Amino acid sequence: MNNKTKTQQSLSQFIKYGLVGANNTVIDIGILNILSYTTGITHGKILFVFNTIAFLVYSICGYKLNKKFTFKNSFRETSSQNAYFQYASVLFVSMLINSCMLILLTRRNPLIHIIHHHRNIVKLNHLWLNMSMIIGSIIVGIIGFLINKFFVFNKKKTH
Repeated sequence: MNNKTKTQQSLSQFIKYGLVGANNTVIDIGILNILSYTTGITHGKILFVFNTIAFLVYSICGYKLNKKFTFKNSFRETSSQNAYFQYASVLFVSMLINSCMLILLTRRNPLIHIIHHHRNIVKLNHLWLNMSMIIGSIIVGIIGFLINKFFVFNKKKTH
């Protein structure tokens, strides 16, 4: 395979991974919002628990989609159980990093100081919580793609 083909394949995988990641982000934010609106919590260490619950759902969904859609030509069929463990491990570390970023970002809501005169503070806290989730998901998503491409779903990798 020449360099142009490899570059095109990598770009295609990155786009597909981004779509799967967007799906995971929707699941993550959906669960986070359900838990946040139900409990009224928009910041603090309890967000780690919320992220862990969401992780359990989106890790399985994301693995199945990436296996079938993103890395289908790179996936080693003989090691699917090992690949899931590796994938889930990458997602778990990503979730830990994302949770830390979320906790740090939601400690102080800059929206309250910018537009507090026009909105309810509770709504601004929920808005900032969602913005923080998206910021963290983008950063962690790019790192996760690189790890999955070169380590988890790399059929050339030897054991």
